Amino acid sequence: MDNIEENNLEVSESVKISLDTMVYWSKFLAILGYIGIGFMILGGVSLMFSGSSLYGDAGLGFGMGFMYLISAVLYYFPASYLYKFATNTRHALNSDSQTGLNHGLSNLASNFKFVGVMTVVVMSLYAVILIIGLFSYLVL
Repeated sequence: MDNIEENNLEVSESVKISLDTMVYWSKFLAILGYIGIGFMILGGVSLMFSGSSLYGDAGLGFGMGFMYLISAVLYYFPASYLYKFATNTRHALNSDSQTGLNHGLSNLASNFKFVGVMTVVVMSLYAVILIIGLFSYLVL
């Protein structure tokens, strides 16, 4: 793969059009993701400091706020991969750069990998919670 020229993008015009559409929507979704992360951070910090007045228990508000902050950190990675895909691929399309397209698609693959692993983790947690809930119901 090292012998591929830098400015020799080898894709058909229909693929370029499809990539252009993907870039547009990826950048849009990444920016929305960053905005959502900002709101999650604001909400998390707000809950951490005012949770006792909302729920009557400072620990509950702090715990919920902390979970919001953890979620914001986890949402950062797919948004970042998506944004990097969009910017690298846009550069590749504008300059016919094979290397730029390779980097862009690598970031898209990383996005899918991260989302896939997180989906498996969350579904596993759901299964464990369901089993614990059923066990608790049967025992009590």
